[in-house]
Amino acid sequence: MSMRCMALGLGWLMAISVASVAAAGPAVATRWNNAHMSQEECLKRAEETIARVGFGGLERSQQSRFGTREDYTASVRCIVSNWIVVFIASGPSRTRADELAGALFQNFKVEQLPPIRPESR
Repeated sequence: MSMRCMALGLGWLMAISVASVAAAGPAVATRWNNAHMSQEECLKRAEETIARVGFGGLERSQQSRFGTREDYTASVRCIVSNWIVVFIASGPSRTRADELAGALFQNFKVEQLPPIRPESR
């Protein structure tokens, strides 16, 4: 009986450890920048950026472009109605996902506009 209890206990421990890893899910890293351009221009740059960083399997939605590379997914989301572009990378390693999000951010060419200064009265 004790061997059966040990086997059952071991089975439960393995199930819990597998469930814990699965519950952790992939690491997700993000960056953002201002997007002073049209939606079409932003989406075009998103596709170019995803390819330049080495992602393939391009997929499209109204506001986003997606790519995959090994166990990682990249997305660039253009929300130009709010003047913002968001860079997202996800995969098994938080460190690598963060590096990839940074690479997306660095490779997306955004013209830097001067800061808006408050009007003097």
